[in-house]
Amino acid sequence: MKRLSIVFIALALLLLAACGENAEEIKNVNKLYDLSYEISAYENIKITTEKEKYTADDTIIRYTITNASEEDGWINSSHDCFTLHKKVDDVWKRVGTKIEHAWTDMALCLPAGESETREIKLDDYFYLPLEKGEYRIVVENLVSNTFEIE
Repeated sequence: MKRLSIVFIALALLLLAACGENAEEIKNVNKLYDLSYEISAYENIKITTEKEKYTADDTIIRYTITNASEEDGWINSSHDCFTLHKKVDDVWKRVGTKIEHAWTDMALCLPAGESETREIKLDDYFYLPLEKGEYRIVVENLVSNTFEIE
């Protein structure tokens, strides 16, 4: 009986050690998710990143939302309201985050011809460095230009 207990304890420890290693590997990866619908850009409200190319060492991406129309437009008021997409085999996939972040449904009026600049502190949301490739930022249904991470 004593031997059987020791065997069960040893197996339990091995199982925990194996799970811990897998959990650590999974924890440090930004998982890619299929998009459930296609997102298209709005004609008069544009999102433009500060640069077209970023290095793997960059930790901040700044982007500007511009209302290029002659009428007031509406955007989400939360600076946390974004998703990052990566192009894989000509298909856009959402990059999973290391934390769950939620955003408000509060709308912010962006007057005609006005802009608002926001920034994403990458290390707050993602495991760095991000993989090399082509990316875009999406704020609700507003799509940014594409940019490279080298």
